[in-house]
Amino acid sequence: MLWAARFGKQEEFMDLLGAKHFEQQKSASHTTTLLEAAAEVGLDVGEAEMFLESDELESYVWRSYGDTIRKHGIRAIPYFIFGFPGMRTPFRPDGQSE
Repeated sequence: MLWAARFGKQEEFMDLLGAKHFEQQKSASHTTTLLEAAAEVGLDVGEAEMFLESDELESYVWRSYGDTIRKHGIRAIPYFIFGFPGMRTPFRPDGQSE
């Protein structure tokens, strides 16, 4: 989102990425999904790929994350499992079920 914001496309990019993730069951953590979304909102896919392969903004994101959890007193990350045992899901990198 931060990269897309440079081009004024953050809202459009995140809306499309959310639709891909929640409606099309394409994980927002997969590079192919991110690049598809970038292309569909008119961003340069080659530049997007170079950004994803870099560590640009990494320190900013971690600093922001740390600031946020300290500000709000967050001490744990919730863990949710949706579905049922044995359910196949595209959100596992290997495509395996539990």
